[in-house]
Amino acid sequence: MLEIINCQIEAKTWRITLPDIDVQKGELLVITGPSGIGKSTLLHWLLGNIPQHVAIKGQIILSGINITHLAIEQRRVGLLMQDVYLFPHLNVQDNICFALPKNPQLSSKKPPRSSKKQRRAAAMNMLEQINLEHLATRYPQNLSGGERSRVGLIRALANQPQVMLLDEPFAALDPSTREQMGAWAFQQLAEQNIPSVMVSHDVEDIPASAKQICLADYYQASEQK
Repeated sequence: MLEIINCQIEAKTWRITLPDIDVQKGELLVITGPSGIGKSTLLHWLLGNIPQHVAIKGQIILSGINITHLAIEQRRVGLLMQDVYLFPHLNVQDNICFALPKNPQLSSKKPPRSSKKQRRAAAMNMLEQINLEHLATRYPQNLSGGERSRVGLIRALANQPQVMLLDEPFAALDPSTREQMGAWAFQQLAEQNIPSVMVSHDVEDIPASAKQICLADYYQASEQK
């Protein structure tokens, strides 16, 4: 479970004070609001990439552990953005291999995959589970937008995150592909019991079962000194 407690985002001319938020395992929270109000800023704060243009305070509790001051690499937080970056010199299978945990202490559910053969087998297994094994030997430049998004999510899941952040991940796709990709992605996250937080401008991207919070509802202009 993800908990966001006593969170306040403050800029020179405004502040947003959020109520305490919890996102249960397999649940999706969608953050909405107009451009420039701090949606992606909040997401980057959860990731551990502390923004410099605003001040953010609060606590981030993940699976009962306060991760507020941990470095990005210690948080076990996954991120999927609109521009899915895959290593162009690696095929799909090897892109996923790269994301698999290398430190056995990072994974309490599965044994470490120490050898290259084991890691490649694990990556192929993930692709087979979602019927994408036919993409294993393709390189990123030979994938469609929808295929890149799917591979990007699988690579993010390969690192066994405890929470997944999604920043307008399907915005660049055509409407039909975006709808299919969204349904598929949310199903994968729900089945793996991963709490997720997504930023979206488009209400059509929001599943009916998702929690929603609009930052504009908590916006307050600051008094000018």
